[in-house]
Amino acid sequence: MSDTLSVRELYEQLDGLLLDAFGTETWVQGEIRNFTRAASGHIYFDLADPDPARGSSPVLSITLFKPQQRDVNATLHRHGGNVQLTTGVLVRICGRIGTYRQRSSVQLKMTGIDPTFTLGAVEQQRERVLALMTAEGLLGVNGQLVVPDLPLRVALVTSVGSAAHADALHELERWGVGFHIFEIDARTQGAEAVDSVVAGLRTADRLGVDVVMLVRGGGARTDLVAFDDEQVARAVVAMRTPVFTGVGHEIDRTVVDDVAHTACKTPTACAAAVGERARAFVDHFDALAAAVPTAARDVLDHGAQRVDLAAERAARAATGRLDQAILRLDHVAQRTGPGALRLLDRAQAAVDLVAAKVAGHDPALALARGWSMTRRADGTVVRSAADVAPGDELVTVVGGGRITSTVSSTEPG
Repeated sequence: MSDTLSVRELYEQLDGLLLDAFGTETWVQGEIRNFTRAASGHIYFDLADPDPARGSSPVLSITLFKPQQRDVNATLHRHGGNVQLTTGVLVRICGRIGTYRQRSSVQLKMTGIDPTFTLGAVEQQRERVLALMTAEGLLGVNGQLVVPDLPLRVALVTSVGSAAHADALHELERWGVGFHIFEIDARTQGAEAVDSVVAGLRTADRLGVDVVMLVRGGGARTDLVAFDDEQVARAVVAMRTPVFTGVGHEIDRTVVDDVAHTACKTPTACAAAVGERARAFVDHFDALAAAVPTAARDVLDHGAQRVDLAAERAARAATGRLDQAILRLDHVAQRTGPGALRLLDRAQAAVDLVAAKVAGHDPALALARGWSMTRRADGTVVRSAADVAPGDELVTVVGGGRITSTVSSTEPG
């Protein structure tokens, strides 16, 4: 009968077997899942083969104790800090494989990392998606959409409350244009980033805005992997709205930059591109408005000159015709002789007689002799006391002026 082992003895033998089989350093690669940093400072996560189905592949528990983090961080720092340990990142790490007795599982106590593997995987992912977009002719689709000359309705897709969010809002405000900004919160890092960004873009596209700004601040290159994802790229291509991007640092370039309408280096630069376009239209409009009075004065001056010229020509023409008429009249008078002059004298005398009669009936003369004429407020002439009633307002015209009065009583004459 074989020896009976206690549970502790069994685990000790398993640890010995694992040590004999793998030694003190074993390299393993996979995708980080369930990344957690404990209050003690230790880091725990699972490592699994990349699998879109999630959960169908086996996982290996990883522990990175706080003392070993210094060596790992130093390695990452030597590569420019472009690799950040977080959920969704592909890594190649090393450590000692042993048992984790409290969970009855096998774990790897991490001691090192290969940053070049992660950066290579990120670049391979980017190149794969970019090649796919190129082959399908999708790189310039969003770029063909027309951006309004005055893009006032702006959808801002970003992590609300982040530095990128604050920088974009501050830059838009700086341009002094009345933007209507729709803020759409989206996770821009981690396992939920892809789904969150896609949902944010689709929400923005339904708002009927003039332009969509997709921004995220700088960080490790692995922090930007969501923006190299095929789903995010296709979401941008499917947009009916122009997309401006400002993702990462100035040196960063992601797939969404290649499929977007306009790619900017940073969130601030992205907001500046939108603000500059709107400000240019406003300035152009203001310049046109300021030029209107000057243009109007020029038109009026030109019109006045044309009127003066026409009046001068008309005066010259009228003077010439009048001179010709006088010459013809003198000629007729010379031909008719004294008889015609006598006829003219008699006609003039008749005209003078009629004018005297007309002058005798001039109302002004009657008013000057003491007569007056009274009208009601509606202009009706008052011919008798029956034409008015107490309270009516009357206007009486006399020689040299008018008198306004109010009827207090009437008496028949």
